[in-house]
Amino acid sequence: MIKSSTPPSGMSQSVLGRRSLLIGTIMGSVTAAIGSSVLGKAGALAATPLDETFLNISRAVTGRPDLDPVLSSRLCAAMQATFPGYATTIQALASVTTRGGQPHEILDRAGDLKKAFLALNAAWYTGSVEDKMGAPMVAYYDALMYQPTKDGLPVPTYCYGRPGWWTEAPPALGIPIHAPLPATPAPPAPPGVESKIPPQSPPLKTITPSSPPYVPKPRQEH
Repeated sequence: MIKSSTPPSGMSQSVLGRRSLLIGTIMGSVTAAIGSSVLGKAGALAATPLDETFLNISRAVTGRPDLDPVLSSRLCAAMQATFPGYATTIQALASVTTRGGQPHEILDRAGDLKKAFLALNAAWYTGSVEDKMGAPMVAYYDALMYQPTKDGLPVPTYCYGRPGWWTEAPPALGIPIHAPLPATPAPPAPPGVESKIPPQSPPLKTITPSSPPYVPKPRQEH
């Protein structure tokens, strides 16, 4: 005898109602989580006008047009959280960099803002807004001070992930190697000028003691 697997009508409607409610709750939670995640990323990646100004200043004072915009936004936020009124400082720095020029030219005309420019440059190179314990760390691996040798030396505490990589020949730098210039001999003394040897102090004479050296007598048995 084959029993029917179909539940009674009342029970079927109750089970289906609970399933629909459960599925609807799960789908709503997933949709909300995905939506908030996407909106959160979009908000984090959206650059404000102050962030764009900070990035332009950073590119000018470091001389590097390839700075990461996301890292720049984080550094801008850390500087504002550390130094009160830093938004006003950003606008003042922008008034200097808008005139263009190389980094050393910008510093030459910075005047009272030179320390602020140097602090900003140091933040990019060290990855931290201040040189003290407990200062906010914005970047480590991507700090500019590690970039010049990143192709041949790993960032401290990092490695290239293959055993024995340190025994390999360093990569070519693409910089021509020039032979050292030969040593140039000293020019001869002009005519009529006698080259004199500087005076030397006389050697010390041997000092003869005024009395003969002491010689102990042999011990006598009594």
